[in-house]
Amino acid sequence: MSYALAGAMGALASSPALFPKDYARDLAALPWLVSVMEADRPHLLPPLGKRLNIEYEGGHSKRVQDATATGNLKTWFFVQEAAPQLTFKGAVFGPDPFTVASHASGEALDEIVVRTGRHLGGIVSLRRADDVQNVRLNAHTAHIFGDDPNADSDLAVDVYTLYDLQYSKPLPLRQAAAIVARWRPDLVAS
Repeated sequence: MSYALAGAMGALASSPALFPKDYARDLAALPWLVSVMEADRPHLLPPLGKRLNIEYEGGHSKRVQDATATGNLKTWFFVQEAAPQLTFKGAVFGPDPFTVASHASGEALDEIVVRTGRHLGGIVSLRRADDVQNVRLNAHTAHIFGDDPNADSDLAVDVYTLYDLQYSKPLPLRQAAAIVARWRPDLVAS
């Protein structure tokens, strides 16, 4: 969500070539960090089969094309998407994006629409929520910023989803903001 918000607000560098992957560099440069976004009643749509046509679209060599039926290069895969109209809650750490967007547009805004997901196929409407009391932080992000979740009980992994999605226990918003401030002292909870 940090990337999606930065992209919607024009804070990402545009380039015809991709930079080498460096998650630590990117997170250190983004104007916002975001807590884990959670839904009260998450719901996924049924699996949907997709085809990645790397033979024609990928420009790969004949040898790679011949290998697509094996290993990690399969052309068919399944995805599950979040159901429409779900409400996720979390926290944005950094300058208030609604104030920034309102200033840029010249009128008061209470919604920011961002694109996210694979090929930016997802659309998310961000709105201010004053009722968020607790948020989870990503322990993987803590590692990137040099924090050790094993040494800090607040960052200990409560839910392990994927390698780079490791959720802490729910933390009071002020406590989460203090932890994020250790990672990025320039950010303040908004």
